[in-house]
This record gives sequence, C-alpha cells and structure tokens, in this order.
Amino acid sequence: MASEITFTIEGEKELSRRLLKLGEDVKDFKPEFTESSDFLKGFFGGEVFDTRGGAIGKPWVKRKRPQPWPLLERSGKMRRSFQSKGEKVQARVWNAVDYFKFHQSILPRHRLPRRVMMKLTDTLKDKIIAIFHKGLWERTNR
Repeated sequence: MASEITFTIEGEKELSRRLLKLGEDVKDFKPEFTESSDFLKGFFGGEVFDTRGGAIGKPWVKRKRPQPWPLLERSGKMRRSFQSKGEKVQARVWNAVDYFKFHQSILPRHRLPRRVMMKLTDTLKDKIIAIFHKGLWERTNR
C-alpha cells in the first residue's frame, strides 16, 4: 500500500514575487554599505578620539610635553575630516587630512608615534554584520 503526502503553499505567487525581488536587491547593497560606512565614520571621528584610541584597543602614546589641547585635536580638523561613501558592492571610509597617514601608517618610526584611528575590531564587525542582517530581513519581509 503506497502513501502520499501533498503540500499546498498559500500565497505561492506572492512568495515567488518576493524571491525574485530579493534576487534583484541582493545585487545592490548600497543601503547597507552606506549605513555601515556612515557608522564607522562617526565612530572613528567620535569614540576613537574621545577615548584616545581606547575604543579600538590601541591607546595613543601620550605626549612628552603636555599641551593645552587633547591629543591630535589642536584644530579639530583631523577629527572632523573622516569621510564615507557607500556603493553597490563596497564602502570606503577615509580621512581627508593629508597628515592622517603619518599617524595611521605602520611604517618604521623615528619621532612621531603611531596613533591608530581606524581599526575594525570584532565589535565593529558585529555591528556591520547586524546592519546587513537587518537590511536583508527588511528586503525579504516587504
């Protein structure tokens, strides 16, 4: 004696339309890349400066001679110069100040200590992953 199991899916056409739309949306992650890069821009120019590198686990070397302004903030230009751009398949975050590279660089040093301002920690990676999860969830539940 043979047995038979039958499945009926209600809303099959709607599900097909959603899956087709999701396939189109997956080619363009601009909303998620933009949100991620904007978040990092704010974090690097905010919490990293507020904690003098502590927020990314790279505390900045203190000055030998005290100054009346916080480290790397004589004019505030470097803190304000982080930029971001999200595109379909990538995001960029950078600092537009020409002397930023001398603080961030891993090249050998003679005078200027390294003061890292941009580093992706596991916590930041988790935040970015959460942004992408949220975006995909929203796309599949429209």
